[in-house]
Amino acid sequence: MTINHRAEAERLLASADTSIAAALEATLPLADQQHAAVLTGIITNRALGHAMLAQGETAAADTSTHRAALIAWRNVVSHAVAWNLSFAETDEQHEPWLELAHQLERAGLDITADVDAITPQYGKDPRAVWKPPTVQREDHLRWCAEMPTPWSDPATTQDTTKQ
Repeated sequence: MTINHRAEAERLLASADTSIAAALEATLPLADQQHAAVLTGIITNRALGHAMLAQGETAAADTSTHRAALIAWRNVVSHAVAWNLSFAETDEQHEPWLELAHQLERAGLDITADVDAITPQYGKDPRAVWKPPTVQREDHLRWCAEMPTPWSDPATTQDTTKQ
């Protein structure tokens, strides 16, 4: 029995669309969103495998289809990493997504710039999301302690312009 790799790749990419929609659905619990994001990556990787196998079966004109699949894959992964880094509440939730980004960078598939461009859409600072949540909270508390309030005594407030 032979497999039509192109048809299988298209079927899997259609399934990935559904999974990414679930991953980005804000009403679902965080664990379900993370599961959907990982499932999207797995389905997309399988689709890419079938697309590459189909490459030998298709004409050179289909190169644009493969390029589109790779762009879609990068977009899906970048959004999943950005969302999960932005909304991780514990270091344990944050670590796998940070590790995924580092592994992709080592493989020559750096998504850092994509994630940095996406995180402001979630109202997050692109520089801060790469830090674990505990460090982000410490930085915020330190900033709050250093910032004078309108009710602060000017004589006791340190002058930050002299630094």
